[in-house]
Formats: sequence, structure tokens, C-alpha cells
Amino acid sequence: MNDNELRAAIPRRIVRGAILRSDGRAVGLVGGGAPAWDLRSRESRARLAETYHRILLAQDAPVDVYIIDGPPDLDREMTELYRRSSQSDDPTLTAVLDEIAEYLEACANATVSRHKQVIWAIAGREPSALPVSARNWLSGSIRSIHRALPALHDAPLAEAVERARRLADALTSLGGTPLPRLLEAEEITRMWFRLIDPVRASRYPLQGALLERLRVVVSVGQGK
Repeated sequence: MNDNELRAAIPRRIVRGAILRSDGRAVGLVGGGAPAWDLRSRESRARLAETYHRILLAQDAPVDVYIIDGPPDLDREMTELYRRSSQSDDPTLTAVLDEIAEYLEACANATVSRHKQVIWAIAGREPSALPVSARNWLSGSIRSIHRALPALHDAPLAEAVERARRLADALTSLGGTPLPRLLEAEEITRMWFRLIDPVRASRYPLQGALLERLRVVVSVGQGK
């Protein structure tokens, strides 16, 4: 993916629990873990699977499920560091916090231990009459997009967040570890970068002009 395609794929808005893709489609995002299947009997697994199936069928929008096999999850710590960095008025403190966060990211990527994280993506309101699901929630269209006023995006985002919240509440009954929850805006941003361009993300940290652009997208979303 070249720089122009990457810039065109940058989401319009990112808020806690949802992303407004570059093509105007809002998608709610829930993260969590799977139940401890190995510790359950065959009958218990069957009941749990039946409950999970009913939960997904009860949703009023398409749901896609992604399983990410990766290093231990340090996103909470890194998210907190970047949050403090973005709120700091001291350039030195900002640089130190960013450096610590980058170090944690390097440590996470270098570890040999793995874990499975589950991401549930539930489609929000359609921007048009065209059929759509939550698939390809990371990229959307990479063509030139007409950007409407931010206020016009509030309703689709709010609906996507509410759908994600209801889904997270329902999934909690399954007893996954960690429990399902709305993904934080900063988590979504970092995940977007890692999955939209894995090659670039593996070689270069999220920094510079791209980081500042994404911080604007997140800060606009949090300000609403």
C-alpha cells in the first residue's frame, strides 16, 4: 500500500466502540477473549456454543468475528501512555511517554508467547441503499471521499456504538477472558494501522505525520 492509498483509507472518525470508515460506513467494535474451552465438558461446550449462536442471531445487523493470534495484549498500557502524551503541554514529557509506549510495543512484538484476541465487528447504519456488512471494516474505500461535516456522522456512529454495547453486554454471559468490552479509540487506531498495512507496521512505528493525522481523527471523535 502506497502513501496515497494509506492516507485515503484513514477513517473519518474514531470513537470508543466504533469507527467511521473512509467510505462513510460506521462499524461497532467489541474486543475480548474466548471462554476456557479446555476446562469444560462436552455438554458444557455444546450449551455455550448454542448460547453464542443465539446471541449472534439476535443482533439486528451483520456481525463479523475476527480472531487475532498475537503477542500479549499491552494495548491498555500503550493507550494510556499515548493518551497522556497527547494531553501533555510539555514537549519533553510527550517525547518520553511516546518513547516508553514504543518500547512496550517493541517488547510485545518480540515476545514468543502468544494469545488469541477476539474482535466482533457489528455493522452500523448504512450510508446508502447499497447492501453492506461489517466486512472489510478496516479499509473501506481507498478512493477519494467527499467529507461531510462532522455533525452528520454523529447518528451513524452513535448507533454503531449502541449496537456494540448491546453485543458486549450479551457476550459477557459467556464468561470469556478478558470479558468483552468496547474497544478504546486509541486501541482501534493502533489495530487499524497494524492490520491495514502489516508490512509498514512491522517496520515502522506509528509516528510522525500519520500519527498526528490519526490523533486528530480520534480527538475529534472524543470531543463529541
